[in-house]
Amino acid sequence: MKPYISAIEVFLPPRKVSSTEVENLVNRHGDFVPSGSVERMFGVKERRYADELTQVSDLAAKAAQPIVDKYGKENIDCLIFASACSDLIEPATANIVQHKLGLNCPAFDVKNACNSFVTALQIAQAFIVSGTYKRVLIATGEKLSNSIKLNIHSDAELKNRLAALSFGDAGSAVLVEASLNGRGFIFQRFKTSGKHWPLCTIQGGGSMFPFEMEKNYFIGKTSELAEVMFEEGGAFVATCFEDSGWALKDVDHIFTHQVSAKTFEQVAAFFKIPEEKFHKVIEEYGNTASASIPLALHKATAEGKLKKGDKVAIIGLAAGISISVQLLVW
Repeated sequence: MKPYISAIEVFLPPRKVSSTEVENLVNRHGDFVPSGSVERMFGVKERRYADELTQVSDLAAKAAQPIVDKYGKENIDCLIFASACSDLIEPATANIVQHKLGLNCPAFDVKNACNSFVTALQIAQAFIVSGTYKRVLIATGEKLSNSIKLNIHSDAELKNRLAALSFGDAGSAVLVEASLNGRGFIFQRFKTSGKHWPLCTIQGGGSMFPFEMEKNYFIGKTSELAEVMFEEGGAFVATCFEDSGWALKDVDHIFTHQVSAKTFEQVAAFFKIPEEKFHKVIEEYGNTASASIPLALHKATAEGKLKKGDKVAIIGLAAGISISVQLLVW
């Protein structure tokens, strides 16, 4: 018996926002962002922004609703809301999602920056293997547009806020249950190096800065974060494959968190993997934090590229820093 992903759905806000529009919003206070630079730096042509009335829980619930409709409310044993974003500090956003879906099962939040979804996958698998639950619904809602500071007044400030210009909003949901036919997860391992936590942050709302509005916007040293990821992640990923018994070259598909289009080129070159094995959604959806991997999984499935029996590697990368490797047979 192996846990596997039996259903996957996504929800995307209708409003499409081009990189040119984002640049124009920033440049209302000066010519800080040269025309076309956001797309050149991040590979993002457009992204989705949710409207002011749409909550993070709405994005998650709308993605999860088709799964609930298909399997029935009574057949969902546990709900995990897994996102970098949330509706409130208290209560858990999972409670709000549960209410919107009309579920009665236990529900709780998992928060691990852009690795929230893959961390929830690990927890769901443990529940299923232990026999605690049979079907676990993971719902993700990311409304990162709230953390973008567009009112920028200097080049120095822009440097720390730049990565946020690639952010987009999205919802996703997957159902994890037991498989008896050889499909499912065969290996997973996580690594956390907490000393690097200051590199990328949204500092407001917690005990450090509970009342400072300015701290609610993203700030990050993304180039330093990328260096750390390769420095610590390269050997970690290689060891995971060695211990799993799989060879990286034999993997059919690779899904990883999507920060920029250059990430794929760098990872492919580092591990000597054909870039075609990576599934990209950064160009049309931007950086959607923990929703990026399920978005890519859904797209690959919908387009018929991801087929039953394919070998899949999910590589999680997140601020904190957090790195993960999960291997499965689709």
